Amino acid sequence: LDAFRGIAKTNPVFALGFTVLLLAQAGVPLTSGFVAKFGVIRAAVSTESYLLAVLAMISAVVAAYLYLRIMVSMWLAEPSSDVRPLQVGAAGRVSLAVTVAATLILGVFPSILLSLEDLGTRLAR
Repeated sequence: LDAFRGIAKTNPVFALGFTVLLLAQAGVPLTSGFVAKFGVIRAAVSTESYLLAVLAMISAVVAAYLYLRIMVSMWLAEPSSDVRPLQVGAAGRVSLAVTVAATLILGVFPSILLSLEDLGTRLAR
């Protein structure tokens, strides 16, 4: 956690991108993570696996708390003096931008991914 302390002060673009990805991991709406978590819980409920659905929701809440701790550390804490500031090269910046864009696009337009899922299901039969 110390490596992320105050990173928004030294590298705000990275912190913003990483925050979006953490929000996706937490399953926040309008991210691909929400689509994935919703799909898992919906599938569990549709097969009457209610315990699995409840466990998935509980684990999502616990994980969201852990991700929130990282975000608070990135944005509100002072940078750690014994940790060298993060330097992100061009490849890292491009990777982060592509990943954030994909996460948001698939979160806003989940039909892109869901149509591929339907195609895969049909091909598997």
